[in-house]
Amino acid sequence: MAVLAMLQDANVLPPKDTPDANRIIKSVIQFQSVFLKSDDAAVLTFLNRAIAECTGRCATEAASQFHSTGWTSEVLEALREQWVTTTIDQRTQLTPGFRQFNVSIDDFDSFMELVARARTVLEQRGQNLHQVFAQRRREMPGSTQ
Repeated sequence: MAVLAMLQDANVLPPKDTPDANRIIKSVIQFQSVFLKSDDAAVLTFLNRAIAECTGRCATEAASQFHSTGWTSEVLEALREQWVTTTIDQRTQLTPGFRQFNVSIDDFDSFMELVARARTVLEQRGQNLHQVFAQRRREMPGSTQ
C-alpha cells in the first residue's frame, strides 16, 4: 500500500512486526474503508469538508479518484488539514462511525500525526509528499498509473 510505503520512506513508522506497527497498518486499512464505505453522517460531513478544501485540484476530481482508487496524497493531506481544524466536540461525533470499522478517534489522530510528520521529514529532505506517494503508488503491484 502506497500510504505505508510513503510513511516508511519518511522513517516515521515504528519497527516492523511490533504492536505499534501492526496497529498503524490496521488503521491505514480501516480508515480507507471508513471513508469509502461509511454512511455515518458525521464521517461523510468530515470527508466532504476535507475534500472541498483540497488545493491544487478540483474537489470533485479528488473525491472521484479517492472513491475509485483509494487513498491519494491529496486526500490524506486534506484530511489532516481538516482534522487540525476540527473541534473536540466535532471529533467526538466521529466516534460511532469510526467504531463501526473498529477504529477510534485516537487511532485517526495518530494516523494524521504520521501524515504530518512524513510531510515535514520529506520536505526537510527536499522531497514532496505528493511525488513520493505517486512514485510509491506506481511501484505497487497492479498499478495502472
